[in-house]
Amino acid sequence: MLVQLTLLLAILGGQQQSPTSIAPSPERLKTTLNTLCEYPRFAGDPRSQHAIDYVAGELEEAGWQVERKYYWAYLPRQTSQSLQVYTTENRWHEVDLTEQGFAEDPRTLSEHIPPMHGLTAAGQAEGNVWYVGYGTRDEFLQLQKRFGDKFKGGIALMRYGANYRGLKVANAEAFGFAGALLYTDAEDDGVGRGAILPEGPFRPSTGIQRGSVFNGHGDPLTPGWAATKDAPRLAAEDAPGMVKIPSLPISSANAHLIIAEHGKKVGNTMVRVKMEVVQDTTLQKICNVVGTLNGSDNDDQWIILGAHRDAWGRGATDNGTGSTVLMESARLLGQAYKKGWRPQRRLVIASWDAEEWGLVGSTEWVEENRGALIKHAVAYVNLDVAATGPNFSASCTPGLQSAITASAIANDISPPKNLGVPGGGSDHVPFIEIAGVESMAFGFHGGSGVYHSALDTPYLIEKFLDPGYVHHARATQMAVDIATRLSASETLVNGTASWLKQMQKALDGTQHTEHFSVEHHATISDLINQLLEQNADQPQTAGHTFHHKFLPTGGRSLLWNSAGYGAAWFPGLAQKGGAAQLIAILRSCIRPAKTQ
Repeated sequence: MLVQLTLLLAILGGQQQSPTSIAPSPERLKTTLNTLCEYPRFAGDPRSQHAIDYVAGELEEAGWQVERKYYWAYLPRQTSQSLQVYTTENRWHEVDLTEQGFAEDPRTLSEHIPPMHGLTAAGQAEGNVWYVGYGTRDEFLQLQKRFGDKFKGGIALMRYGANYRGLKVANAEAFGFAGALLYTDAEDDGVGRGAILPEGPFRPSTGIQRGSVFNGHGDPLTPGWAATKDAPRLAAEDAPGMVKIPSLPISSANAHLIIAEHGKKVGNTMVRVKMEVVQDTTLQKICNVVGTLNGSDNDDQWIILGAHRDAWGRGATDNGTGSTVLMESARLLGQAYKKGWRPQRRLVIASWDAEEWGLVGSTEWVEENRGALIKHAVAYVNLDVAATGPNFSASCTPGLQSAITASAIANDISPPKNLGVPGGGSDHVPFIEIAGVESMAFGFHGGSGVYHSALDTPYLIEKFLDPGYVHHARATQMAVDIATRLSASETLVNGTASWLKQMQKALDGTQHTEHFSVEHHATISDLINQLLEQNADQPQTAGHTFHHKFLPTGGRSLLWNSAGYGAAWFPGLAQKGGAAQLIAILRSCIRPAKTQ
């Protein structure tokens, strides 16, 4: 009987299969991306339901427990838009704002999302067009120095790049402009970089970059709390981070018609335009799809993998690639689960909605589950534009440096030498800043020029960026390895010493201000060194909780802030009382000396 039992256990043990031993399927990856891109995935649009149902169904089939979590967010629909130029014949000429597709890829010829900026202001504006380069504050100051207030009431024309589009429009508003036009210059991701579509991967002159101009994260009307159906809401005019002038994205071709004789130099183009943006401000219902595999030993510790599903159209690169890698990873993890493998920590897969409007889906979920995440979440892994070329890049909070380095080496990838904390612009932000969760982002990247364009379809991936889905497969292997590695209880996410070392480095680069003196600097530095000494030989059994100490009640991280795709250490040091608050927290972390 004992022999039979031993044989049975051996057979059962042989059936178990580690997720990392299962190869991703390039054919399935291709099917997934094409299925996701069958219709536009514009957040709140009825056509996006196809992708919601597909993701939920695939997760359920793979063995995950699936929940659809709904929120009602302020995502104004742009119902019409217009731009007219006053010609030398003293009449208004209607500018064609249509983005042009091409016959080689039929998906580029239909079902375009309007050329629009998410969360811009509705209204009309008329005035002379002033070219303001990349729309940085320094360029506006240069304009002001040269022309005084002559530009006020005009229309600012700015090119994408150098800073976040929402900051460009906010700068234009702050300097007195009545409206803003943004375009992608051919030098930045068009013919100046290589062959354009359909012959190459870069943006043609009629290409248009859509995107949000909201200077904030989450639903604008429910800042700090979840946008559930009956949640209290601010009036739109009172919502922080909203711009108050209308803006439109236009093509490089149209921008160059406006600045043709003037050239790309800061100043008055002497061209007069009038523009209009019309919106429907009805709240939009969005859906996060969340799957769970329970942990065998430490189910109260969570490892979360996420990718946003929504797009400004079909969104093959952004973020069909990340969603495809997420879905294939979920299938491999589920396959191993069915064969007897068990994660020791709970695994959570999340397909976020409305990221493109300001990280809305992920932020609302984190706001609703903040207490549970602080208590249970060990790590969050973000997949955004995960497979567009051969070049590996990664970033992570300090506690995940060893895990991502070990995973890269295990997958024959050279790990980045400097693993900095992820900046703004994707769904890791609320996890880091609202719930203090150790987070990472990675991907395989290459060059293309279809960002937020109707031209972002599988044609680009299969023709130029990843024929054969090789990079998708590599990204999946990496994601599965990281999920498997982090789901093991013995994998320590040692945040304490790593955070302290990066804090000390960042502190030395922080400028002294009215509220952050040399004395403050010295005190904080001394406290960090004391904590480093105390933690030098201590086992980091709960190192992933270190960042929690720097989360004010109901507030955002005092260590790290993301804004406009950039990021900054110690956001409170520029404010009155910020240095004292940081000093008090650091002092509370120091263990009292043992008495004999």
